[in-house]
Amino acid sequence: MEKNEEEVLIPLAKILKYQEYCEWILKKDVKDAYLVLHKNGLCWYEEGLVEKIPSIVVELCLNAVIEVDIASHKLLRVNGEEVKDIKSNQVLDLSDDGERWEGDVLNNQPYGWGVLYDSENRRVYEGFRIGDANVCYGRSYYPENQKVEYEGGICGGMRWGRGIQYDRTGNTVFDGEWMKNEQLSKRVVVNEENQFLHNHIEELIVSNGCCNGREWTALDLSLMSSLRLLEVGEECFAHVEEVKLIGLSQLERVVIGENSFTKENGDWGYDPNRHFYLKNCERLRELKIDGDDSFSDYSVCEIENVPSLEVIEMGGLYEESFIFYHASELELKSDCERVK
Repeated sequence: MEKNEEEVLIPLAKILKYQEYCEWILKKDVKDAYLVLHKNGLCWYEEGLVEKIPSIVVELCLNAVIEVDIASHKLLRVNGEEVKDIKSNQVLDLSDDGERWEGDVLNNQPYGWGVLYDSENRRVYEGFRIGDANVCYGRSYYPENQKVEYEGGICGGMRWGRGIQYDRTGNTVFDGEWMKNEQLSKRVVVNEENQFLHNHIEELIVSNGCCNGREWTALDLSLMSSLRLLEVGEECFAHVEEVKLIGLSQLERVVIGENSFTKENGDWGYDPNRHFYLKNCERLRELKIDGDDSFSDYSVCEIENVPSLEVIEMGGLYEESFIFYHASELELKSDCERVK
């Protein structure tokens, strides 16, 4: 094997193995999950925080998968393996200035639950920590008065999942959901600068001319169980070969602009590998595809088990349109009184 091939395949194999492990975790007694979708070349993977019943939290990260029990303050597993030989109630000096860690230690570094103090003997953080990273769950403090600044979920050292932010007097500033240190926005607008996707999105808006990189070979939104609205602009997703809108129980409306999901060079002849699936979306009321040429080279269009569907619009009423021009079969079944 050539060296350049190794440089590509080794990280890819790591991501695929990691994703397989993540899928296994997400099938077992999950209360909630706060996941971000990342792309690495042509490969996609998820990172974030998983809440399990009753007080188990799992941090999913490419570098380490960490599982803890908040109620008992126990570090349970790292990368699927039980952690052994942890020493509890240890005092570990972290710097010559007096910074220290009091709590669980392994291999002369913080490894589990404990308290972090600064050089002036002020409590900075209490919670789970591995090395120099706060993980899974904890609380940070205002140094000047030792009141809690934040308490809740943590992933990669950042506020993540459910958490509460307090002001310096102890009043609640925000009690809710976080991702990557930001209050969670459930309306996401995707453009060339921002392609941040997560599993709590309710409204997903894709700007014109977006997501045309070759890494976008599929669009599967099954991760977004809360999605209500999908709105795709013009000339988007040129290289997507498979669209899956399946099992989205909250989805109500899908709107797609012209020249999206079609090849950029205008060569939209029949392509047996390009498929569109819209299935098992019980609340979907409207499917609207504007203008010309979207899905023009798709060979499959399957719309199934959408009992609330009332409106289907594809192209203009008196305009020539090539939407699903090469789809070999289109069968619609509806019990609704109005299908337009």
